Amino acid sequence: MKKRSILLVMALVLMLTIATACGGNTATTTTLETGATNEAGNTIVTAADTVAAVDDEDVHIVDLRTWENYSAGRLKNSEWVPIFPMEDETLPGEMETYAKAHLMDGKKIYLVCNSGASGAKKATEVLTGAGIDPALIYTVEGGAKALGEIKDALKTDRTEDAIDWQYVSGADALKALEDGSAQIVDVRDDETYKAGHLKGSKQVALKEIESPEAQTAMYNLAETELTKDKPVYLLCYSGNKCAKTAISVMKDAGYDTNNVFIIKDGAKDPDIAGALVTE
Repeated sequence: MKKRSILLVMALVLMLTIATACGGNTATTTTLETGATNEAGNTIVTAADTVAAVDDEDVHIVDLRTWENYSAGRLKNSEWVPIFPMEDETLPGEMETYAKAHLMDGKKIYLVCNSGASGAKKATEVLTGAGIDPALIYTVEGGAKALGEIKDALKTDRTEDAIDWQYVSGADALKALEDGSAQIVDVRDDETYKAGHLKGSKQVALKEIESPEAQTAMYNLAETELTKDKPVYLLCYSGNKCAKTAISVMKDAGYDTNNVFIIKDGAKDPDIAGALVTE
């Protein structure tokens, strides 16, 4: 009798195992691959494939999020073209203008929104309305949330962006300052600026180059105190990372990077060092 009971229990366990293996009532997870279509009807690219494409010259990575979210962590070489907040009725028009100026080159476009849903769907509508082939538009599946799960994918370091950095000598920068043909922005910290700076220069502290707050301050200065139709010369400690960060931020603000210059060697340049004043 005991042996028969054991056999019945074993048979029951086997039946449950078979039912589970065949699916039963258990939920299954489907992982979409690049090129598949999601529930919103958008062609997707996986988060992993998006990260692998950050240096691909045939791909535009377009970030649709608010500045607050974007500046807190972005993919290398991203282009910031916000569709959020979606209640802002001016953003679709601005996106269409950007698309016609920068995205009509036949390259693939990977759209990064918060979760890979509503924002990407809206942006796809705007881009196709602007005349871009929908076959070139991909939604990053899972959006920034999925990208954030990949180690070091979202960064605040902008110094490795694929920008053709432009340089100007200290002597030429001083001539431009004197005749008013360029705008000078000093991106050194507040104390260093007070200890010696170029007369008439504007200043924003970008010593902490990965700080979203510092980058936001640079963006606000570019939006409110500078003009896009006059060259901008950037002065930093040695003509490297702080100035490069500023240029990347200014690109997001709509500046032509061919019209923004780093003063070579920064404050270490002899001509610049001899012209620094305290006011």
